[in-house]
Order: sequence, then structure tokens, then C-alpha cells
Amino acid sequence: MSLLSIDETTRAQLRQLRLSTFADVYFELAADEEMTNALPEEIFLKAVAQAAEQRRQRNIAKAITHAKFRYPDATLAELINPQDRGINLRQLKRLAATNWRENPTNVHVLAPTGTGKTYIACALGIAACQAGYSVAYYRLDQLVDALTVFLPADKRYADLMRRLQNIDVLILDDFLTIGIDQRGQEDLTKIIFNRDGRLPTIVASQTSAAYWLEALPDRVGADSLVSRLNTGQRINLGDYDMRQHLAYTHTPND
Repeated sequence: MSLLSIDETTRAQLRQLRLSTFADVYFELAADEEMTNALPEEIFLKAVAQAAEQRRQRNIAKAITHAKFRYPDATLAELINPQDRGINLRQLKRLAATNWRENPTNVHVLAPTGTGKTYIACALGIAACQAGYSVAYYRLDQLVDALTVFLPADKRYADLMRRLQNIDVLILDDFLTIGIDQRGQEDLTKIIFNRDGRLPTIVASQTSAAYWLEALPDRVGADSLVSRLNTGQRINLGDYDMRQHLAYTHTPND
């Protein structure tokens, strides 16, 4: 039997074992002239490392797609004028490196409109995806609308609620920029109560917890909801107007 037929037979067997990527990488390395003098085990180990990295990158891309970030390419490395904006990069980098399952701290990104808080929230979420965590990004009004479509007894409601309660990192943007009704508050309360002390929630808003207490329709329930949500770390941005800056410079990111 020729070497080619042996290779193709082995490749077919690897595909049956769902190791197609490894097979492709391995045989590509084996045919590389630079690997001519390499030992078989060296080629094998290099193929394992490359195939694992390819899988990791695919998983990251899939996690970012599923999260539905407003800015799917956001990164802390590309923040514009962080010092002028009052951004504590050291704090952000520490947060980006958080082990969210062992340290499920909530985060509140507080800043006026147009200062880039959504971009920062997305950058933290993308860093979590790159570290292997599952992430979901919603504007609060979109989340409330998505749940209101279903009756609480509907299986689709239960499935979505289960996902929101168990996603590793939940990002709620434009928090209470648009008011929510009693049903919306009840749904939000179920999510936050279930995640409390177990999984982190990142909130981006232009208002403080004091405003949330006033804005929520059920004042009695608002106290316990806000007290749970307003724990953890706060990122205070200055009033540097990123929208105005970008309008002048035509820079593509916020």
C-alpha cells in the first residue's frame, strides 16, 4: 500500500472520529518541507497545538456572534484618549481578566450619553468570550420586549429565561434609559435574583441606582432588585463626548 493510500485511510478514520481539523493540520505539516527532519512525535504535537488553537478561535468567534454585541470588534487596546476621558485602564484590564465564575462581581459602567460606555461594556464582554465564557448583550428595553412576547407559562419564555439566568456574563445596556412596566420589572427581578452571587451582570447606564429606584414602577420590589444589582465595581467615565470627537476625526470606532 502506498504512503498516499495510507494517509487517506488515516485521514478518513480521523474524520470518523470528528478530528478532521487535526487531520488537515497534521497532513499539511507532514508535507511541509520545513518539517522534513522533524520526528513524527514533533509533527504530532505541533499539529495538536495548531488544531487546538484553531478550535479555540472558532469558539471565540461563535461566542461573539451569539452574544450579539453592538460593537463586535470592541477592544480595550483601541480605546481613544483614555486619560482625557477619565478612564482607568488598569481597572478595566483587571476586570477583563476576571475569572467571572469564581468572582461573579457585578459591574456598573456609569457615564453620560455619547461617552463610549457601550463600547467599553462590549470590550469587557468580548474579553470574556476570548477567555472562554458565554456572554449575552441586550439593551434593557430589547430584553424586556423579547420576554414580553411570551406568556410566563410558554416554554419559549422558560427557555429564554433559563439562558439569561445561566449565561456566564450578562450585559444590560441603556439601563432604564427607556422606562419599563410592571411585567418588565418582574422579569428583570427573576433574572437578577437568580444570578445574584452566582453570575455577574454588567450594566451600562447614564443614571445611578438612586434614579433606578425612582424609575421602577414597583417601589417595594425596586429596593431589593436595585440592592442586588448595585453591588460590585463601578466604572465612572468623564463627560468626554466621544460622538463629537468622532464626528470631527471620522474615526470608525466609538
